[in-house]
Amino acid sequence: MSDSFDIGLSQVSPDDQSLRLLIGENVRRLRTEQDLSKKTLARISGVSRPLLDKVERGEADLRASYISRIADSLSVPPAVLLTPHR
Repeated sequence: MSDSFDIGLSQVSPDDQSLRLLIGENVRRLRTEQDLSKKTLARISGVSRPLLDKVERGEADLRASYISRIADSLSVPPAVLLTPHR
């Protein structure tokens, strides 16, 4: 695949990586705007702290259910996590 780059054991297209980074940036921004620690967000969303760390670094390949749980915990629609902040 010429459109992919290696980040360890998996192949990820640049578009996939951009989406992961976007989700991570939005989660971090919303979490800090709401003055939530990672530990608190992990607890209320039911997402483990190590996974939340990976999300914020743009390293997690999230299922829709995780995106929904994190968004619900941040009181935003899931689409907000997938949309660039203005």
